[in-house]
Amino acid sequence: MSGQTITKSLVDGLEKQASEYTVWDAKLPGFGVRVRPTGPKSFIIVYRAGTGRTAPVRRYTVAAIGKLAPELARTQAKILLGNIANGADPAAEKRANRPKRDRLTFDELAQLYLDQYAKVRKSSWKNDEGYLKKPRAKWKRRIASEITDDDVAELLEEIGATAPVGANRSQSILHTLFSWAKEPGRKHVSINPVADMRRRYQETPRERVLTDEEIRTFWWGMDDPELPAGRPVALALRFILATMVRPGQSAGLLTPELVGFNDEDPQYHIPKNRVKKRREVIVPLNSLAVACVREALVRDDQGAVFSSWSVRTSITEESGDDPPEAEQQLLPITRDALSAALNGRPAKGKRPARKGIREHLGMAHFTPHDLRRTAATIARRGGAKREDVKALLDHLEGDVTATYDKYDMLSEKRQVATILEAELRKIIGERSMPISKPMLAGDNVISIAAEERKTVASVNR
Repeated sequence: MSGQTITKSLVDGLEKQASEYTVWDAKLPGFGVRVRPTGPKSFIIVYRAGTGRTAPVRRYTVAAIGKLAPELARTQAKILLGNIANGADPAAEKRANRPKRDRLTFDELAQLYLDQYAKVRKSSWKNDEGYLKKPRAKWKRRIASEITDDDVAELLEEIGATAPVGANRSQSILHTLFSWAKEPGRKHVSINPVADMRRRYQETPRERVLTDEEIRTFWWGMDDPELPAGRPVALALRFILATMVRPGQSAGLLTPELVGFNDEDPQYHIPKNRVKKRREVIVPLNSLAVACVREALVRDDQGAVFSSWSVRTSITEESGDDPPEAEQQLLPITRDALSAALNGRPAKGKRPARKGIREHLGMAHFTPHDLRRTAATIARRGGAKREDVKALLDHLEGDVTATYDKYDMLSEKRQVATILEAELRKIIGERSMPISKPMLAGDNVISIAAEERKTVASVNR
């Protein structure tokens, strides 16, 4: 907006809008009033730092509304613009005069938090990284110490418009980040702008359990040749239902973590870094879970069990004018890949829409974690004891005794896994999964007979 003389009555009448806007002064080019979506107003100038069209455009805040009257702000802006004409760059000078700590951008602070706190203390640090993507994109170059509660509220409102639960999770992560950044000895920020904020969105308890018909549809639907997901993703989703492990623990399964796989007691030893409370957990594997693993393994040197093929081209110095060589790689799937496969994605720009597994199978909404809840429910229905199911789910007791009682309940967990398999087989019927015959080169190393190895096309179908 331009062509108006900035006066007190004009400034007082400016209302916040959905996006930021600026009213430019008719008397002094480059001087104006900026109004943020959250309501704050300030006098600003815009100028080129240098000569020529390629010189960068800078924006400099003269003063917040209320600190200077419009006439005084215009006089100050005129002085600044005069200095700029003589080679000054007030925005650069302001940045240079800040203490080093105060120049830390939010993007830099977020990375410090991930590297120095989340990755060190949290097995679920990948969740923090994911929930920080939108704040980092919005505040990338903002000085971290200048982010206000209004800024946070605006961001959460944007996220909550499509993902209310995601807004709550983002709020929790931001609260932790700013609290960490404010601690003595660090003090990257002076206040935590999230400290006094209440949760903005009400969450309903997660109670989704698939019906027997839905379980049957899901289980055999994973074999559909037209399924809009790779075979490793389909098998990893089945593995959750057959074991009760968390989605990230299914996607992250490594071949060295399969112990006794060719014996009567196959187990998945989940390492501390992928378990809450940082301790190793042993999960007995029933035959349905073993079948998922056997089919997923397609080569001797496979690290992650549920891996998909990726083609990478490389150019070497020796190749000269020859075309780049294509190299096939097995890359592990991620926890996010499981949710993405269920959800699909809408069309965006030139990117076409992709149907999700749920839509393809005609099923109501459910998440990978709901498969875990479903498995626990049908095991209980089959007669498994509550405390034994709790052990297989790896739900810890919170009392002092739990600190001393280290019994792993492996026998009880094995019984639950057996009951779970029996109940699943009753539900899904007699049709059997295609199972490859494993040939083990050792207790923890698996190789598959050459004639049964899957082709790249079948893995990615």
